[in-house]
Amino acid sequence: MKISVARTALDKDRSELLAVLVPAKDWKAPWLSAGLRGALDVPVKLKDFAGDKLQKLLAYHGKQRVLFVGLGDKKKIDAETLRRAAAAATQKARQCKAATVSLALPPLATPNSQETGIAVGEGLVLGGYHYHGLKAPDKKLVKLKSAAVYLPKADSKFSAGLKRGSIGAEAQCFARDLGNSPGNVATPAMFAKEARKIGAAGGVTCKVIRLPELKKRKFGGLLGVNAGSTEPPVFLEMEYRPRSYKKTVCLVGKGLTFDSGGISLKPPGGMEEMKFDMCGGATVLATMKAIGRLRPAGVRVFGLVPSTDNMPSGSALKPGDVIKSYGGITIEVINTDAEGRLILADALGRAQELKPDYTIDLATLTGACVVALGHRATGLFSASDDLRDRLLEASKETHEPAWPLPHWDDYQEEMRSTVADIKNAGGRWGGAVTAFAFLKKFAGDLKHAHLDIAGTGWDMPKREYYEGGATGTKVRTLLRFLENLN
Repeated sequence: MKISVARTALDKDRSELLAVLVPAKDWKAPWLSAGLRGALDVPVKLKDFAGDKLQKLLAYHGKQRVLFVGLGDKKKIDAETLRRAAAAATQKARQCKAATVSLALPPLATPNSQETGIAVGEGLVLGGYHYHGLKAPDKKLVKLKSAAVYLPKADSKFSAGLKRGSIGAEAQCFARDLGNSPGNVATPAMFAKEARKIGAAGGVTCKVIRLPELKKRKFGGLLGVNAGSTEPPVFLEMEYRPRSYKKTVCLVGKGLTFDSGGISLKPPGGMEEMKFDMCGGATVLATMKAIGRLRPAGVRVFGLVPSTDNMPSGSALKPGDVIKSYGGITIEVINTDAEGRLILADALGRAQELKPDYTIDLATLTGACVVALGHRATGLFSASDDLRDRLLEASKETHEPAWPLPHWDDYQEEMRSTVADIKNAGGRWGGAVTAFAFLKKFAGDLKHAHLDIAGTGWDMPKREYYEGGATGTKVRTLLRFLENLN
């Protein structure tokens, strides 16, 4: 979908759907044409529309559909309100089978017009997202071709923000596509193919480490989880390196393309959702894709994605087995369904060799985190106050909430093994916290943060820019985190 700032007057708009964002009690404002003000007269008199926050009204102006979206109190309009209001426009356009949509913004007393542009660009793209999957072609399906944004006056900062927001949101939609794809499609081989496409597009390099080299270099965690599978594993190493940089960041994503639990088999009910267990890896791939287009200054970025599925078979990893991770730490496997941390252990060992200033891993790691925080907030663990605070700031700015959880060394006691350096599962309680205690062992001296997206990678509450399935969560947060380093 092409997104641009409109060059014509609002009263000359001929799009198939015009969305007008209206602050509360502002429908008589002079920025609206007389015809549009007139379209609101009857709904307002009948109290069907008052401009309340995210209130929606579909009306008609001549032969054109007009969607009025309320913004609420003009003094309280924030980026999330604008993001959701813009998404309402493209969401309704899809429902109406409109190929073209326009969005009219009122004069806004916002402190940063670039931030407004970012929010609007994100909303337009995310609201227009639809995953058709492997269904038969729908002859009635109409794809959104363009979205034009009408401004009260020209604003170059807004325009720059609109482009930046749309690029980030397009990457988030790419992560959604990966997450929504079934496990027989989104295989490790497919992950490798998509990573190489990102590298070929420019700005980012990509290396795919395959089975022979994984064995030679002793990626024991990844090989152990893959032992029961017929799908070969891959380890993806991507890099963005500007000419000059002051900081280096390593992003690590769990690319578990399907998780049966292995020998510690999961219950059958809901197991189909385990195709989403690669959402952390999808977020890292998508972030690297956006980085290749945005080319942020002053920061070097690595993206590491270990990828496999976790299947039961005669050759599969067994409870009680001991494996050796990349870097030489031995692990007693208590539960083969605690497999994500095993492949992350290898990735964190590799990250240590890259010597980044910050390392962030993302994984749909524990059901315990969903119990603790539900589907609205990501669990954030970090022994670094600096990194924790930076991530919290970025998540707040992008409205992708995260919440800090404990990281005390006392939890290491629950991960002690009598036959190896560490075991991969603690007791029944505090599973999200003990999972991080495990990861800390492999992060070593890295300034490291772990984002448990088990509750936010999919199945979040629906809203204007999310209708279900994979969310692509934390792409926006990571991009903002990188931008804030400068």
